[in-house]
Amino acid sequence: MLRSIHHTTHKLLSRGSLLLTCWALSACAVAGEPQDEDPVETAELALTQGSVLGFEDVADWTASAGTLESSTDRTQGAAALGVRDFMYAELTSSPLSTLSGVTDEITLDIRIPEAAPWGQVHLYVSSPSLNLNRAWVDLASLENVSANTWSTLSFDVPAYLQSALQQSYSDLQITLALSLPSDDGALTVLDNLNFEGGIPDPACDDDSPYTLDVTTVPGFDSVILEDMMCTFHAVYPQLVQRFNPAAATTVGLHITNEPGIAWASDEDTFYNRQFMLGNPLGTDVVVHEVMHVVQLGYLGEVPSWIVEGGADYARDAYGLRNNDAGWSIPSGWTYGSHYLFGYGEAAAFFKWMDATYRVGLPPVVDALDDILRAGAYSSATWVDLTGHGLETLWQQYSNGNAPPPATSGITVYENSGFGGRAVMLDRGVYDLIDLRARAVANDWISSIQVPAGYTVTVYYDAGFTGTSVQYTSDASTLGATNDQISSIVIE
Repeated sequence: MLRSIHHTTHKLLSRGSLLLTCWALSACAVAGEPQDEDPVETAELALTQGSVLGFEDVADWTASAGTLESSTDRTQGAAALGVRDFMYAELTSSPLSTLSGVTDEITLDIRIPEAAPWGQVHLYVSSPSLNLNRAWVDLASLENVSANTWSTLSFDVPAYLQSALQQSYSDLQITLALSLPSDDGALTVLDNLNFEGGIPDPACDDDSPYTLDVTTVPGFDSVILEDMMCTFHAVYPQLVQRFNPAAATTVGLHITNEPGIAWASDEDTFYNRQFMLGNPLGTDVVVHEVMHVVQLGYLGEVPSWIVEGGADYARDAYGLRNNDAGWSIPSGWTYGSHYLFGYGEAAAFFKWMDATYRVGLPPVVDALDDILRAGAYSSATWVDLTGHGLETLWQQYSNGNAPPPATSGITVYENSGFGGRAVMLDRGVYDLIDLRARAVANDWISSIQVPAGYTVTVYYDAGFTGTSVQYTSDASTLGATNDQISSIVIE
């Protein structure tokens, strides 16, 4: 899988670009924003099982003969796959990662243009990593299949293939070999290649205008999955109506073994299998992630803390089981918090602004959503919304207890080469909580500017413990202490 690292700010512009990565229910690893743990690289969105096997995109399939085209005559999703001008054609999928919901039967919906006295569909699978080369699955006859109406074909999956397909891989290709009498250019349409009984649709999606593209991994709990799906169907329509009526009508919900907890990429949301199994009541994490889907379309440079604060605001307002899971946003300012951390801290800050300066006006999150979609965000936005600048608001929120920004001293940077966000720190002793109160997160500092006459001692661990290194001049890169600093003494 391709991997990419987050940049300081996010442009929520086009599909295909990585959006956000959540590694905790109350905090996500977004580079350029404070975080408690080292950022983990994020897997770029791969082809999803639901999209490929649902024939949603012609580009996901190749044909040995005939012509492929998209068809709106379908049995599920937004499109089906049509093929014309062939007597024999092999349709081969793009490579797929581990399939979910593997059972002993695969079904395929097909619509043929003419009743055929003969004809077959053979199903093969190939995966070099599984030592499968055109492994034959089964065949289904097209003889006496009705014309111009959808029929469902069934393929039995041999036990050895069923076992193989339940393993991990990223190179599986599926081939459908179609053999039919010449149809004079008429269209044969395929849709919904699916493991029978793999992922049943819950009753909560009845009559929903929104479609979930669901994939999972072996061993995941079906009750938790259904709770997550029902959370989507209960909450997503409300978020769409409030914030973005043009939001996607098909959203991915994928259980994965990828490291992390939960994250979103364009219209797809991902959830770590082991975390969800260990937190079965934490299904409102779905609300946070689908809010990121609703947020797609922001223009310009978008501060990540606003995006993540908005998502936690949505979870706080619309979550169904937050109390059961013991999840909440802060009730007010506490020493060691900062709005630049985003998430619950930012959400609580937004709610305070609403109660203090926005009574009778649209909430801050709604106003920011409009501003970000117009690409009009700037530091003046806060004066327009509340009459005060952001730092003044933070001081008011903390009742004057938040440490004010330093005006002299050393400067620490999030990136090497004195790049990214910068924070000035005056002489003093700063344990981890003191750094956090000034928006310097654990293991965040990557370079330091040290004025003449200053001595800076950095420590690997909180409490001024662990390996220590002393600096008396600028350090554009910190070597072994890069992104490892948890406490500092400045003299």
